[in-house]
Amino acid sequence: MTTLDQTRGTPTQPNGSAEQPASRFAINWYYCLRCLLAQAILCPLGLVVLSLFGAVKNTSGHVSIPLFATAAILIAPPVETFIFFYLPYRLFRIFIKNQTWLWGVSFAVTILLFICEHHGGGGASPQRNWPMAINVGLISSVCFFGCFYLTAKSKRGSPFWTTVACHALYNTGVTAVVLVQAALMNAH
Repeated sequence: MTTLDQTRGTPTQPNGSAEQPASRFAINWYYCLRCLLAQAILCPLGLVVLSLFGAVKNTSGHVSIPLFATAAILIAPPVETFIFFYLPYRLFRIFIKNQTWLWGVSFAVTILLFICEHHGGGGASPQRNWPMAINVGLISSVCFFGCFYLTAKSKRGSPFWTTVACHALYNTGVTAVVLVQAALMNAH
């Protein structure tokens, strides 16, 4: 229960400490790390299953590692979070007043956009066929949308920046795997 400190005019907690207003850039690490863990388990597991069925496309195209790392860690997380998570939710919020429908429609659109975005590639990203794009796009969009949704519902931290952090951390892990693979390929 929060009360108002009459001397300072700021909300206080039951223990008497002043409640700090949440920064619009605050990250909810609780949801960020849990969604990251889920994605770090599910996405590679899905790729293993696809590999067992021969659905993983082996590419021979050269990807610039510095360009890939920059795009994956610094550019993609804020841009993709804005376009695929924040924007659909904000846009549909104008037209859909029922919260269940709002989140449901936002979720469906996010999944479709994220899967389509992660197909193909070229330039800074690896080539993906449709099974790989569906695996990466579906699992990533579910985990990142979970991060966005849970942070929004908790009202602790910024849903946008929490999702960006989760995405950047995941892509940092993916970049590390790509670097290890490149090092192993050059060693042979």
